[in-house]
Amino acid sequence: MDKTRQERYNLIYGNTARKMEAEPVRPEPERRKKKVRHKARPKTSARTRQNQQKAMQIDFAFIRVLIAAVVIVTAVSLFYLSERAKLVEQREELSDKREQLNTLQVENEDLNLEIEQSIDLDQIEKTAKKYGMKEPDSSHIVHYDSTDVEYVRQYDDIPDAD
Repeated sequence: MDKTRQERYNLIYGNTARKMEAEPVRPEPERRKKKVRHKARPKTSARTRQNQQKAMQIDFAFIRVLIAAVVIVTAVSLFYLSERAKLVEQREELSDKREQLNTLQVENEDLNLEIEQSIDLDQIEKTAKKYGMKEPDSSHIVHYDSTDVEYVRQYDDIPDAD
């Protein structure tokens, strides 16, 4: 216990490495070979051997359960595949319908633009003057309230305003 700190922790001060002293070679102790003893199997009775053989055999009930499980898994798999095929078919049909809708919308826009461009307001005014038409006054306008906002079907004459 009287060792100094340097001796205790084997510290070397300075910036150069010292040469290590070689340790004396110690002869290795001889290893003894252990004798491996095989354990003898305990003797099993005839009844135990019969139970072991019986446990190793596959009985008819196990086969029935196994076949039922395979049938159920196969049925569920086929159902899943058929539903998946229907889903893919519906997606393709939906895609076709969307393409059709887009085509119809483009055609509709083109036709509306063509109609708007074909209307000549100057020509309409000239024709109206030619036939003596003029814009109606407020006295000629009849207001009609409809419960159906979309359109009006006229079955009879509209009653005169008061």
